[in-house]
Amino acid sequence: MHIYRRQLSLSPIVSGLALAGALAATPQTLLAQDSSATLEEIIVTARKVYEPMQDVPIAVSAFSGDTIDALVMRDLRELEGFVPNMVIDSVSVAPAGAAIYIRGVGTQEVERSFDPAIGVVVDGVPLSFVNGSMANTFDFSSLEVLRGPQGTLFGRNTTGGVINITRTAPSGELGLKYELTAGNDDRIDVKAVLNFPIVDGLLAGKVGFAQQNDGGLRENNGKRVGDADNQELNATLLLTPNEDMDITFTYVNYQDENDGVALQNITSLNINNPINPEPEVPCVLPEVVFGQTCGDDVKDIGKLTQDWFNPIDFEWDSYSLNLSWDIGFGVVDWITGYQETDESVPTDFDGSSLNFFHAIREQSSEQTSTELRFSSDSFSDNVDFVAGLFWVQDEYFLEQQTSIAAFGGPAGSVFQNPTADHEREAWAVFGEVHIGLGESWALTLGGRYTDEQKEYAGTQTIGGGTDNGFPGFLPEGVDDFYVYGKPIWIPLGGASGKEDWQEFTPKVGIDYEVNDDLMVYASYSEGFRSGGFNGRNQNPDNIGPFEPEFVNNYELGMKGDFLDNTLRLNLAAFYVDYEDKQEEIIEPDGFGGSNTVVRNAATVESMGLEGELTWVANEYFQLNANLGWLDAEYDDYVADLTGDGIETDNSDLELRRVPNLVGGINGIFNAQLGAGYISAFLGYRYTDEYWVETSNDPRGLLGSRGVLDANIAYEWEWSDDRTVKVTLFGRDLADKEEFNSAVIIPGTIAFGAVTGGREYGLQVSGNF
Repeated sequence: MHIYRRQLSLSPIVSGLALAGALAATPQTLLAQDSSATLEEIIVTARKVYEPMQDVPIAVSAFSGDTIDALVMRDLRELEGFVPNMVIDSVSVAPAGAAIYIRGVGTQEVERSFDPAIGVVVDGVPLSFVNGSMANTFDFSSLEVLRGPQGTLFGRNTTGGVINITRTAPSGELGLKYELTAGNDDRIDVKAVLNFPIVDGLLAGKVGFAQQNDGGLRENNGKRVGDADNQELNATLLLTPNEDMDITFTYVNYQDENDGVALQNITSLNINNPINPEPEVPCVLPEVVFGQTCGDDVKDIGKLTQDWFNPIDFEWDSYSLNLSWDIGFGVVDWITGYQETDESVPTDFDGSSLNFFHAIREQSSEQTSTELRFSSDSFSDNVDFVAGLFWVQDEYFLEQQTSIAAFGGPAGSVFQNPTADHEREAWAVFGEVHIGLGESWALTLGGRYTDEQKEYAGTQTIGGGTDNGFPGFLPEGVDDFYVYGKPIWIPLGGASGKEDWQEFTPKVGIDYEVNDDLMVYASYSEGFRSGGFNGRNQNPDNIGPFEPEFVNNYELGMKGDFLDNTLRLNLAAFYVDYEDKQEEIIEPDGFGGSNTVVRNAATVESMGLEGELTWVANEYFQLNANLGWLDAEYDDYVADLTGDGIETDNSDLELRRVPNLVGGINGIFNAQLGAGYISAFLGYRYTDEYWVETSNDPRGLLGSRGVLDANIAYEWEWSDDRTVKVTLFGRDLADKEEFNSAVIIPGTIAFGAVTGGREYGLQVSGNF
């Protein structure tokens, strides 16, 4: 075992599993090999040191920046089908937010008081909130997906796994990398990174720019909506005062100003509805509220009838400082990050042509974190370890203004104005040691102690009239709103709370090196998702606190390279015991809206299998495949799901976002053609059907989907080390436009968000 010293620039990490391999390597690299072309070694940081992936007893998939660029990936969502047992859906009302599930563990919540279950880490800094986690993927050096709880080295809120992202470091040489993309639906993407030296051998810099635009894949009342309009600016300085130390400072500004949240009303689903053709769900609202919408089929997915479509405005500033110092007998790493966000998200939640359920969410947040760790293999020939301290403080403030029409139209509307003020502080001490037991066996022991405190205060007001600060909802000429003939603006009080939690998450594992090319391992690991307060509810009876939820993971795995290092097969089998699961239950609030109540109401048992394969047939062709099978079910789930005060046994329900099968297969071809190299990619990704709604309302069952992707590219060198590549790409060629979410408010309305659709275009990229 060996602790790899930090390099100034991490070599491109290639996935020999889901897709990567040959595509991440350039065609020139492949053709430089003879007919016995072999797999490349992949270096990962899954245990917070640089190690060959095949030596790490963790289920991990890795992608290089070259792979992501070659696939013309815009964001993390497009990884689905390349990593076994992972589902990623966008969260429409969370700018650049993602609902990420790995091995059936995850969350789709937009409310920031609910912590994620999949950790997203960028340049060593964890993100406390889902907003921003799907920012564009340009200028990534590597992306790793660690499956299963990572509670020891990465900490709380990683019960399903971790997505670990590293941006490229300044090269110290003058050079420009660029991508220009044009596609259907008026897609225009412009991306560039300029590297430059400042003081030769001492200080280097890098600046990057990325802008993504399109005209929208949906249609609302004859107008295209749901566009992408975001941009990123980043700047990095790399200081290397000597050969043993490097200090990296990075600033990123991300802005998303798309034209609004595209939602479709699915209150009534009839026999022809494409989400779930049976059973028929009758209309539950009077015709006066939804008119023709209520009772009609949703026959044309993506053609919306929203009456209120206003722009989203989201800005995210991120600062990070990374120091790595080789002190001879080990490496010290210090990572500090600060992030702040501001957002305004208007939403027509009813998704219909009437003024029924509208909201504006104004939200701001700050996060500061620091981690200090030490890694070494110098104290013993058969022992290496990582140990460290971590601290994070974050806060957010939300003010939401909501218009809810009563049964009688806008003249009976109620306006709500809830606020939420939330603060959190947590610290942890952690360590993991790897002990060699003879020549072939190794033991892993790890643990993390976490202390976390949260404080919450919320208020609630209802009212109406033009002085409510929320114009645009009342019909023209209506200046005041009356209930029983009188205008109202009533403070309903608020709720507050404060709570502390202390948790210990251990890990133990053993691995056996059968030979130089085959390793098997077994491990037990724990993780927990934070407890907290319900930021969506200002009722003192419902804000909580709710307690943490726990995931205990038992795993067997194998990693092997076969056939003279041309075939790589990695397998994992796991059993998950999911305790005190936080269940979010939506109940009517009596005003036509809803309350979300959180209970630690369930336990879950799941088991699954995962396989990832790469076969380098020759210097021209590579085959990649991955498959994940998962069987998860409630062991116990007793709760009141309707708000009638009666608890029922709900253990027969299906968990949301837990498909039985997720996987994909693809082939990559490379060959020399004239003065350059031609490459082609053809891949198919499949996700089985799954539920997105906790009560298993039939409107929340998403059908299985298969996605066909294809790329063909030609690359040539027009001068020394200066290349140009032209790529013709197509994603979702079968045009599988479908719903990716559904929210059912019992007795009132239901709405969903649409995703997918054929994308194609031309990309020109290169460097000079």
